[in-house]
Amino acid sequence: NIDPAATKPMLDGGTEGFKGQSRVIVPTATSRFECSLDSFPPQVNFPMCTIAETPRLPEHCIEYALVVLWEKEFRDKKPDSDSAEDMQWLYQRAAERANHFNIPGVTYYSLTLGVVKRIISAVASTNALIAGSLCNKALKMCTYCGPALNSYMLYMGHNGV
Repeated sequence: NIDPAATKPMLDGGTEGFKGQSRVIVPTATSRFECSLDSFPPQVNFPMCTIAETPRLPEHCIEYALVVLWEKEFRDKKPDSDSAEDMQWLYQRAAERANHFNIPGVTYYSLTLGVVKRIISAVASTNALIAGSLCNKALKMCTYCGPALNSYMLYMGHNGV
């Protein structure tokens, strides 16, 4: 048996664009973090037929450069997302493809690196909301001024502010 006084609760929170969540995890009293991994959204992958035949977004052009053109040019080398030279090459090929299909918006820093590294932009207001929620949960746990359990918060502000 585990002594409840010896357990250490964990605060868990995260954001992805306009979405966020916060909760308290207490060993033996709440579900473990690993039990919630299936609830995370899957990574965005574009269908090969779209990126190869009918690209409509700048992201499609970048993904094509990453998946198809890189393999043709550099058979046994994987692109290094921390290499400025590799990222510049991908950006240039993606920009050429975007120009061919009249797709504006391929940028080097924010979009090319974002697609290659699978980065989803953070939104400051969502980060602030989740951070405030976590601080509130920490205050409740430290002062015993409110229930720490049953406090899972899921914020789905997909329409923005």
